[in-house]
Amino acid sequence: MSFTCTECHIEKDAYQHFDDDVCQSCAKKNGTYEAMDARPEIEQIAADKERAAIEQREDIQADFNKQTEAKRILAERELARRHMLHFVKQSNPAYQAGWVHADICQRLDKFAQGVEQGLHPRLMITMPPRHGKSELGSKTFPSWYLGRNPKHDVILTSYSGELAKDFSRKCRDLMDTNAFKNVFKTRLSKDSKASDKWSTAQGGGFTAAGVQGPITGRGAHLGIIDDPVKDREEAESETIRQKVKDWYSSTFYSRLAPGGGILIIQTRWHDDDLSGWLLSEMAEVEREMAEEGTEFWPEDADKWELVEYPAIAIQDEEFRKQGEALHPERYPLAALKRIKRAMIPRDWQALYQQKPVSEDGDYFKAEYFRYYHPKDLPPLSELRIYAAFDFAISQKTSADWTVGVVVGIDRKQNIWLLDMRRGRWNSLGIINLLFEIQMLYDPELMGIETGQIELALEPFIIKEEQERGVTLNYEKLRTKGVDKVIRARPLQGRMEQHKVFFPSLDSTPWMMTLVNELLKFPLGKNDDIVDALAWIGQMILLFGIVNQKQAKKAESDMAKRLKEIMNGKRARKAMAS
Repeated sequence: MSFTCTECHIEKDAYQHFDDDVCQSCAKKNGTYEAMDARPEIEQIAADKERAAIEQREDIQADFNKQTEAKRILAERELARRHMLHFVKQSNPAYQAGWVHADICQRLDKFAQGVEQGLHPRLMITMPPRHGKSELGSKTFPSWYLGRNPKHDVILTSYSGELAKDFSRKCRDLMDTNAFKNVFKTRLSKDSKASDKWSTAQGGGFTAAGVQGPITGRGAHLGIIDDPVKDREEAESETIRQKVKDWYSSTFYSRLAPGGGILIIQTRWHDDDLSGWLLSEMAEVEREMAEEGTEFWPEDADKWELVEYPAIAIQDEEFRKQGEALHPERYPLAALKRIKRAMIPRDWQALYQQKPVSEDGDYFKAEYFRYYHPKDLPPLSELRIYAAFDFAISQKTSADWTVGVVVGIDRKQNIWLLDMRRGRWNSLGIINLLFEIQMLYDPELMGIETGQIELALEPFIIKEEQERGVTLNYEKLRTKGVDKVIRARPLQGRMEQHKVFFPSLDSTPWMMTLVNELLKFPLGKNDDIVDALAWIGQMILLFGIVNQKQAKKAESDMAKRLKEIMNGKRARKAMAS
């Protein structure tokens, strides 16, 4: 600090001040100067200098803090652009993310990068209801993706068109917030803001539609399917499941841009729902690769990354131990156990554990199975041999299977499964199978569902019988409108009584396929083996089984009469043909 002396008019430092704005030198000249204690002034000067230094440091620190805060904000925005979890926290500070949500966001980060690089990624996430899958996958992820890729197009679908529109509105509204605008330069087009279809100012867009409904307009770099079926009724309808598959193949998939990605997020309902079907198709590709001995994934097949989040851990996982809850902050273990107690077991397994079919079985339980080793099988001479068939006359890989089973029944009415044939054959292949079984086992009776044989196979059977000189002793079995579940009741009852014996898993290659199908019934994709075995149970009810093997030679008058009638009908049909 300084002052100007009123007498010499020279600017002096503050310590040279004497009184009345006169410097000490002038005071001495005019005789008014008196010696004073300078310490207070020196202390004041020092204090003033210290205060000035502090203020300067504070100003520098404030400037530094402003720069640091600006850098921090820029860093957070960059993190939000790069990683979805950071974007979720910025756009919704109240969001409580558990480990599962952090894991999902990390997988969506990788998935988005795959789409941006044109790697046609496929991601399938299955998790229980009310655990945040739609909040992340359908309400936030599309907005974040369009923020990064404003020129791309997104299609989002769900079982309901209205639900898809609701997701669309949430995405659109999020992109119109300051939280979004602070992170991304993407802006909504002023001319296109409808709830089911809107555009970005940079040329990208968003389309919402219901599963099975039309998808009009342009294609998509990113396709999302959030819960393709609404409830158990739809999931158990084979007709609706097939319609969903057809819609996926013909409508949804055809809209995908080259290199585009597909995200499926759903709660599982059925082994043959959309996710189950796509996984089975992938398993078929893996089987073909194993047969060909190649490790390279074919370019014409989709390879899905499956991420399953059971409500209660089935085994130790990366972020939790067996038996722990998925998101305990929202659904603690006690709450999940109450839900489990209140639900039908199969619904709990499907909806909450993401296992549409219990590993222990539902209709046919694992505890029902009894196995035998080849050395334990009774001599065939002591068994009455029967065969039954379930036909699917097609060689297409997507068709059902033709299945034939051969059983032997002992004197205690135990059923021993001797053989099973499973394949996709045309009519000639099926005819050859029938005669092969006849020559190998000479069954007393073959059971074949009526309708199929009369329409497609019987003329060939009659012709082959004449040419081969071998007669097939078959019986036409009528369904009478009874569904598969009811028709399988006799087999279920026999298995529950431990009266059905199957070849051991280690001795018979096809037994694992059989066991898997029975444990999944009636929710499994295939039920052809069950149908064939169920006919055996029906044949026992319809015709009975005589304990003595010798009874085969002694036919009752009624049986002879039935056979004469059957042979007469065949002869007349043969002459007519």
